[in-house]
Amino acid sequence: MTEFYFVRHGKTEINAEGRFNGGTVDSPLIASGVEATKRMAQHLKNVRFDRALSSPQMRAQTTAKIILAENDSPVELTVVEGLREMRLGDWDGEKIDRITATYPEDLKNYRTRPDLFDAQKFHGETYEQLIARSTAVIHETAKAYPEEKLLVVSHGILLMALLNTLKGAPLAKIRESGIVDNSSLTRMTYSEAGVHFDVWGQTF
Repeated sequence: MTEFYFVRHGKTEINAEGRFNGGTVDSPLIASGVEATKRMAQHLKNVRFDRALSSPQMRAQTTAKIILAENDSPVELTVVEGLREMRLGDWDGEKIDRITATYPEDLKNYRTRPDLFDAQKFHGETYEQLIARSTAVIHETAKAYPEEKLLVVSHGILLMALLNTLKGAPLAKIRESGIVDNSSLTRMTYSEAGVHFDVWGQTF
């Protein structure tokens, strides 16, 4: 049984500014994001991780490094491209309010009907592509490390799509439970019997 500790990165400047924070933009964590991550780090201080994986984006790497710096038995951080946030193309970095006003129907599909969202219209990544690359990371990692504890630090849309897909939700319904908060923890066990979640979106 592989035990995954999924973490969404701390709140960033782009989050605070109400802009799309996708796979082709980045910004530093703000003070509250650092503090929230440090509180989580204290909660995870005694967990003996065997591996630590992070998205290549600096907001995720910074979050992972804060957690590992507080850990009693820190491990080396491995950057995994497949954990990068969903690429939103022309929307990345744009004000959410502006996109809402300009593309109301497309934004509605993005938020409520992933199966109808036409990402190619905005030179972005589809939900199907996001799910394919992120689930591949988890399946391959669990196969390679069937008895280990892993820290996985990534992003809101990716974790929402990945975790709900692993739970068995169809594409049209992966957004129904909402996005986990910044600096939140979701814990999942993965075995031949399937997946089980005992923590979902916990903040500290």
